[in-house]
Amino acid sequence: MNPVLEKDRETQLKTSYITFLQAHEKEKPQDIDSMLARVNAENDYVMLKSSALKEKQFTPDQLKGMENELSHQFQARKQAQEKDQYQEDYKQEVLEVMKQPSEETQYKQLFKQSLLAQLGISDEKDSSKEAKKEAEAEKAPVEKQIKQETPQEKEQRLAKMKEFEQKHSFDKVYQLKKEVLQELKGLNLTDSQREKLTKLEKGLDTEKKDHDKQKKEEKSQNGFTKFFARNNGAFSSKKRKETQEIER
Repeated sequence: MNPVLEKDRETQLKTSYITFLQAHEKEKPQDIDSMLARVNAENDYVMLKSSALKEKQFTPDQLKGMENELSHQFQARKQAQEKDQYQEDYKQEVLEVMKQPSEETQYKQLFKQSLLAQLGISDEKDSSKEAKKEAEAEKAPVEKQIKQETPQEKEQRLAKMKEFEQKHSFDKVYQLKKEVLQELKGLNLTDSQREKLTKLEKGLDTEKKDHDKQKKEEKSQNGFTKFFARNNGAFSSKKRKETQEIER
């Protein structure tokens, strides 16, 4: 039996050692198959290593150097793969977040849902293409039945809207509501629906005027308070100085 050439033996050793590293990486506790795969791979490498040493094709230091080099390469590839996987996972997370509507968009959707329920119509996105064409051809008003909102759904919707309103200024909330109202004005509404929408908008505008008036009054009150405190302080200082002069 011809001895294995040194070059072939080196290839065998490297392949066997890499197989052992991979099996060791994949080994999992309580998984018998992965444990056996690691043990078999390790035994195969040990046998090849013993033969190479016995035939004096390599010295222990040469084999140790080969193992260190392969281990380093294996870990470098592993880290690169993990980095690539992390970047891919992060990319997917960012894309998922971008797909989700912003807080402002969600609030507008909730407010729109509230208005549509009050007007007794469904979201225009829910209508079929045939219904759209038919309404457009006949210029017929939009008047579709909307799915009845359960008390629990309504409570959840109102809670979400309230949470947003507490975190944002009145002016911001007012702006978003006006945007929704302008959007709904573009629907082909009945006269009664349009009248109701107009009343809702007037109510919102009245609320805005009251809010601005209150802010103006508070600002004026604060200014007066500061002015009074400043002048009162100056008066008190002057009074103390006069008293001190009298005492002298």
